[in-house]
Amino acid sequence: MVRERYTRQIGNLRDDLLRLGSMVEQALLRAINSLDTWDTVAAAQIISDDAQIDLAWRALEDRTIHLLATQQPVVASDLRLITAVTAIAGELERIGDYANIIARRVRRATRRPSLVTPPPAIKEMATLTLQMVNTSMEAFLRQDVAIAHSLTQSDERVDDLEDQLRAEIIAMAKADPEKVEAAIDMIDVVHALERAADRSTNIGERVIYLATSHVESLN
Repeated sequence: MVRERYTRQIGNLRDDLLRLGSMVEQALLRAINSLDTWDTVAAAQIISDDAQIDLAWRALEDRTIHLLATQQPVVASDLRLITAVTAIAGELERIGDYANIIARRVRRATRRPSLVTPPPAIKEMATLTLQMVNTSMEAFLRQDVAIAHSLTQSDERVDDLEDQLRAEIIAMAKADPEKVEAAIDMIDVVHALERAADRSTNIGERVIYLATSHVESLN
């Protein structure tokens, strides 16, 4: 009976983490869409909903602490899972924060006297970052090292796009000094996307450790 309860609690941890991952993916997708359409109503909702992500993260952390305190993990793989869930939940919470940052920049940018049109490459960067978040959670679900490794190539492309976009946005600001503040907002968006991609590779690293018990860097 005790063992069954423990097994159920372990399964619930997985499910709760996947739910948190889904919440974060949706927040990032909505933030990206709000940037594409300058939808300040959607941006405000994303900012408001961030509290729900934080609550889910804290609840998951509390459950992992309770599980460690009340149930001695029977095998090393269970302990790795519990610690991986805690770490991955923290990475997801930060990705949620980056979605929040993008939404806040959308709201702020629309209040400025002039908007900076997002350069075309930002769409590729945003799509790739969102895919990385999804891929990292797929790697966790399947505990698949190969899927985790696939994040490296995507992360390199995101880094290249960040450099390209920074250069384009700075050049735009130099050509039109009235757009400097709006350009800074756009650079913040680009940085938030790059950081979300980095957090996805961190999740991939946790998956590799979970599956193999070996530490490996993906970026």
